[in-house]
Amino acid sequence: MSRRPSVQQEYQRQLMLRWITTITQWLMSAGAILFVLGLVYLLYAVLFAGLDSQQFTPQDQARIRDNLGLAGNALLLGAGFIVIGLAWNYLEEPMVGVVLLLLSVVFYWGVPFLIGQFGSLPNPDTLRDFALSRIRNTAWVLFPPGLVLTVFVSLSHAIKRLRYGSSLDQTLKLGSEVGQQQVQRRFLGKCWQLPYCRDYVRERCPIYHARRTCWREGVGCMCEEKTIAMALKDVRISDDPEKNVKYIPHNTTLTKWELKQRCNECVIYNEHQRQKYQLFAPLTVGAVIGIAYFFREPLQAQVLNLLGLLDSLLTRFTLMPSEAREGVLKAAAQTSEVASLVLYIALVIVVLSYALRTVETVIFKWKW
Repeated sequence: MSRRPSVQQEYQRQLMLRWITTITQWLMSAGAILFVLGLVYLLYAVLFAGLDSQQFTPQDQARIRDNLGLAGNALLLGAGFIVIGLAWNYLEEPMVGVVLLLLSVVFYWGVPFLIGQFGSLPNPDTLRDFALSRIRNTAWVLFPPGLVLTVFVSLSHAIKRLRYGSSLDQTLKLGSEVGQQQVQRRFLGKCWQLPYCRDYVRERCPIYHARRTCWREGVGCMCEEKTIAMALKDVRISDDPEKNVKYIPHNTTLTKWELKQRCNECVIYNEHQRQKYQLFAPLTVGAVIGIAYFFREPLQAQVLNLLGLLDSLLTRFTLMPSEAREGVLKAAAQTSEVASLVLYIALVIVVLSYALRTVETVIFKWKW
């Protein structure tokens, strides 16, 4: 009788989740339609309508501006619907946040640059300039959720790695059935100081009595338990660890690469790697954020210099060299302190995300 309400509650929860998923998928579809319609209308106004070459009465200007504003609202609303759908349905996808950040950069800086390659940029306070500003405003719908999703996914994945280590990859074959033991643990300790070292094995383990580590010797209790257990049979163990080294058995039938692969699949060695990640992940976060904060001014200057270099490189391929020489990308980044800061924060977040991914790859994939 006591279980029935919980089952009913779980059913209702799953039903609600399915409804929310369905609604967000419909939102994405509707958002895509609004987004495309608004973007096409505004691009037509900027590129093909010839708004700067015509004379309009004040009434016509007001009407056109209202239409452009309506298209801009449709563009922003569509982008918002798409972001909501992506955030719900692909919350843990690592690339969603990064793509949103990149798209925000494209809409804010890339679109003016591309328009400058196919024609002249709009004059300030004109209808074309108003239409272009509506397009660029899309960046402010994409950037905040992109930033939040990137941070959330990176931190969520890092926390899971800190907790589960290589078990997330389901690659552990040696000792995966062994539970954690009550041992005197030491952070980044030797194999017999980690939570998977079993008491009854440790008592007869030559690696323990020699105070060595199994992954250095290429043999251990998870991969060759019987060999380890028999190594000290009828042997008088010395109090000097160095004298016990000679009792450590070695597998001469396997190559060094095969021995390394065996360690990579061992629960003890991967616990060591998990603890290593616990050390380097916070250091990586602190290093990236610290460098970004304390060296913000020179790094921001380097970002602007990089944009200037990109401007000069694109001069080779531009359809209108006169526009490219104006440094559209660098000029756009310098339009305001907020724009420059937003670009800098986005780059720092992307660098932080990939720095954590690099640490994860080195520790859990390459097993260094």
